[in-house]
Order: sequence, then structure tokens, then C-alpha cells
Amino acid sequence: MSSEKMTNIFERFALYMEGNTRGVEIMTYGVASIGLLTALYKIRPFAKFTKPFDVPQYFLKSKVPLKGKVVQIQIDNGPLIMVDHKPLIPLPRLGKSKQLPVKIAGVDVNSNGISWLQTVVNNNEVVFTPLLKDKNWLECTVALLQKDQESLQIGRQLVALGFGTVRQLPADLLKNKEVSSYQKSLLIAQKWAQRRRNGYWQFIKQPTLIWQIKNAVNQKLSSILPTVIVKQFNI
Repeated sequence: MSSEKMTNIFERFALYMEGNTRGVEIMTYGVASIGLLTALYKIRPFAKFTKPFDVPQYFLKSKVPLKGKVVQIQIDNGPLIMVDHKPLIPLPRLGKSKQLPVKIAGVDVNSNGISWLQTVVNNNEVVFTPLLKDKNWLECTVALLQKDQESLQIGRQLVALGFGTVRQLPADLLKNKEVSSYQKSLLIAQKWAQRRRNGYWQFIKQPTLIWQIKNAVNQKLSSILPTVIVKQFNI
């Protein structure tokens, strides 16, 4: 087809479209609607998740954070944090709400940790980011929301207190920078707990004389120094 014929075709099409603005509007709205529906399908703003397999794979792949309230701490299989998931756009629902079972990623929680979860985390709002999906639970990083304070990373806090130990996450997950950073933070917290003989570690590592002296000095310093300095230097 010659360039002259192509030009004539485009000119006729342009003239037709200029005279049919309604068609242009319909086409524009159609494309926009498809884009909106695709976005809504991905983020599921009205969906309330109550089972692990309700959560789309896209959420795990993209590490989409979810929000909810902890209703119960189940001691079986983990333990499991039973979360009443709150959709991005909540809608009125009939009947009793079911909870989504959440396990803290990369942490094996001991009995002291279960008590801590029941005391500190239960009945509070959390943000949880799904990493792995099992038929019985969703394995997530979990952060406790605190009023006027930075959110508390529950997994890291449990490990630092000696109320849990680090469990290696799958290698393919660690390729993600956020997950790798999370795993490293757990390992740092575990070294801290070991050094302080916190929780579990007081039974595993017998305190030496040097450790007892150092611990006494640290406790004295932490009682007289500002909190900011204590946190900065891990005293």
C-alpha cells in the first residue's frame, strides 16, 4: 500500500472520529473501566480473608500488607495469631466473623513467648504481611500498632526477649530484599538475646564471671542514661 493511500485512510479515520466524539468517549471510558476493574481485582478492597487460601498469590508475591485485630492466640501449631482481617473498604456483614490464622514468619515461639503474645498482642491491632501460605495458616511478618509510637515488630521482639528462636526462611524468599532484611534483623536480635542470656538462653548458656560483671555494668548504665542512648548503643 502506497504512502499516499495510507495518508488518505488516516485522514478519513480522523474526520470520522472528529464527527463521532461519542465513540471516542465510549472508547476512553471502556479502557478506563477495564483498568479500574483490573486494579480492583488485584487489591481486593472489599475482600475479607478468613482462610489462608483466600489470600491471592499476588499478595504474597508483592508483599501486600494487611490489617486486622488479634482476637485470640491459639497455642496449637505454632502458636497461631487469630486475626480478624479488616478489608481496605469494609462492608456490613451478617453472622459471626471468622478469623485468619497467622504464624510469625521465621520464629519458633516458646511457652514464654505464648504468654507474652496473650498479654501484649491479644486484642490489639496489627499489620501483617504474608510471605508463605499453608493450608492451616498464613506465615507473615507481624507488627503491633502502637499509639503515638513506632510499630513493634513482634517476631524481632520475641527473639530479643529470648521468647523465640530464629527459624531459617526458604532460600527463594530471601532473594527479596525486604524478607532478607527481616531475617537479618531476627538474627541480630538473637545474638542480643544470647549475649544477655535472655529467656531461653539463660538455660542454654551458663553465665561466666565476665558476663555477670558486664551485665551488671550494662544494667547500671541503662538505668542512668537516656533511653535514646541506651537503644542506640544496645546497652
